[in-house]
Amino acid sequence: MNRAQFFKNFKNPTATTLLDTYNSPLTLPEVLHLLRRTTMAPDWKTAQSLVGKTASTIVDLLLQNALKNPKPSPPLWVNDTVKFPWRLPAAEQQKASDAVYKKLYEENLDLKNWWANAMNADKLSMREKMTLFWHGHFTTKYAIDEIMMAQAMYRQNDIFRTHALGNFRTIAEKISLDCAMLMFLDGNGSTKVKPNENYSRELLELYTTGIGYYTEKDVQEGARVFTGWKANMFSDDNPAINTYTPYFKANDHDTGSKIYLGLTIPATEKNDETSVKTNEVHKLIDIILTQRADATAMFLAEKFYKFFVYSNPTAINKEIVADMAKILKENKFEVAPVLKALFTSKYFFDKKFIGAQIKAPAETIVNFTGHFDIKADWKHWVMSTMGQELLNPPNVAGWPGYRNWVDTRTFPFGVQQMGYFVWNQTDEYMVTWTKQFSDANDVKLLTRDVLTLFLAKTPTAALIDKFQNILLSGAPDYEWPEILKKPNVAGLRLKLMIIDMIKNPNFHLS
Repeated sequence: MNRAQFFKNFKNPTATTLLDTYNSPLTLPEVLHLLRRTTMAPDWKTAQSLVGKTASTIVDLLLQNALKNPKPSPPLWVNDTVKFPWRLPAAEQQKASDAVYKKLYEENLDLKNWWANAMNADKLSMREKMTLFWHGHFTTKYAIDEIMMAQAMYRQNDIFRTHALGNFRTIAEKISLDCAMLMFLDGNGSTKVKPNENYSRELLELYTTGIGYYTEKDVQEGARVFTGWKANMFSDDNPAINTYTPYFKANDHDTGSKIYLGLTIPATEKNDETSVKTNEVHKLIDIILTQRADATAMFLAEKFYKFFVYSNPTAINKEIVADMAKILKENKFEVAPVLKALFTSKYFFDKKFIGAQIKAPAETIVNFTGHFDIKADWKHWVMSTMGQELLNPPNVAGWPGYRNWVDTRTFPFGVQQMGYFVWNQTDEYMVTWTKQFSDANDVKLLTRDVLTLFLAKTPTAALIDKFQNILLSGAPDYEWPEILKKPNVAGLRLKLMIIDMIKNPNFHLS
């Protein structure tokens, strides 16, 4: 699909919008600002290649690459299945249960590492950043009382990746009948005799309209719509149905008519999977996006704003959010147009937003470790201890973000561990790593480039001098090329410089 085809159906922001386009060629700091907010692992080479291009050109690349870049190959165990241990003879149950839980935690850990690698590999693309956004929006966690196999979490993660920049309607419909979501919010056991309201409530409160746009009766009626949908977590749950594939059990579905947000969903005449999915589940999502279009568009636009612009919940620009919501509605809830309008706007490139956002641990660790050779389990442990464990958000509302990412425990821990990441590199590697920059033999240019890559705000002359002095350690600057030829000396000094840089507050901002 070429650029013209991709964008031909998108409606541009109206003339009254505050999201006026920023048409100036981007400087290096502006390119890095855009990449830090839209990708997980910006690198020097990519950033340099984009300098002088317009925001519109770069954002088109970020959007198109999200569609055309090959998705990461799934983990080898993605279709593995297990039997439900408590159906075995009593003497075998405990041993089998221990094996299942061991498999659950090992494979979910492997999936977290797999995803972190996918984030790092997805260059000049918005796909993985948006996959993370949707994971924090339609929250599901593997660490629950029920057994949540990594195979189910992978399939949900793939929904987010496949439809990351598509239509919100599609994502909402697919997640409503997703194996992991059915398990997480108790839809798996929801029947016409006892409808479970958990998903129906969160669909409105946390995923679409927000509080205040529905009644308890709407939650109850929505729960009736979702009765009868199941998913096999074990190979012997229902051998006729593929494991991890949602299916419909007609006898458990409430076939009566429902009144939802003021509109009637007619009684089911043909109680089968295709009819109920089309006439009830899809109809319910359609009602939300028509009857509560304004509320849903504002709710989503505000979440985009906090995730991509500024996460302070008390400093949201309601006018900008309203313009974003308008674009979302005009494009029938297509996600790409509103993000393009935001990322190409003068507002987004306002200097007050550059270096204003506190980075999430996933952003910090994935980006930083992309430059160095770090074991996957170590990266995962540090990220999780800093407050963001992939596939395991704290609750159904996801990660609160903003200043919750930084406290007196997580900040020094992160600084310490990232210092260890650097210290663990060989001196030879550190010297080789410098070759990517403008001129590694020029100590001032090298210092400036390293700081520019890692610090959110453009380094001052004083800051460059400070870190240059660490590299020189008292030597005159003209001796640096000779120092660089001695890896045991230059490597150590580079490590010391970067470890000191990690302590700078701007390192933890984007």
